[in-house]
Amino acid sequence: MHKSTKSCDIPMSVKKRVWERDDHRCVICGTTYTAAPNAHYIPRSHLGLGIEQNIVTLCLACHCDFDNSAKRQYYKVLIKRYLMMKYPDWDESKLTYKKFDALQTYHELSDKGKADVDNYIQLTFKEEHKHE
Repeated sequence: MHKSTKSCDIPMSVKKRVWERDDHRCVICGTTYTAAPNAHYIPRSHLGLGIEQNIVTLCLACHCDFDNSAKRQYYKVLIKRYLMMKYPDWDESKLTYKKFDALQTYHELSDKGKADVDNYIQLTFKEEHKHE
C-alpha cells in the first residue's frame, strides 16, 4: 500500500473514537439511521488524512450530498464549525498528507538564494527522527 493511501485511510481505532465523539449520529441531520464515521472533511482525493480531526459521522444521505451536490459548501461550513468546537486547536492545514513539504520548502528557499544546505539537512534529519 502506498504511504499516502495508508495515511488517508481511516483506521478502525479512529472510526471508534469518532463514532463515540459524534454520539453515534450524523453531525449534519442528527439521525442514527445509516450513520457511519467515514466522511473526510478534506477528501481523500485531496490527500485528506484519516485522523479524528478530519473525519466525521454522516448518514448515507448527508454523506452523498456532501460528496456530490451543491450542498457541499454549506455542509463544509457546518462540519468545520463542528470540528473546531470539538478541537480548539483544530488547524485545517494539518489535515492533508504532505510528503514533500520539507523538500519544497528547501527548493523555495534555494530559488531565492536563502537556503543553507547544512541547516536544511540537520532540520530534515531532526524532523524525521523526532519520534524515535
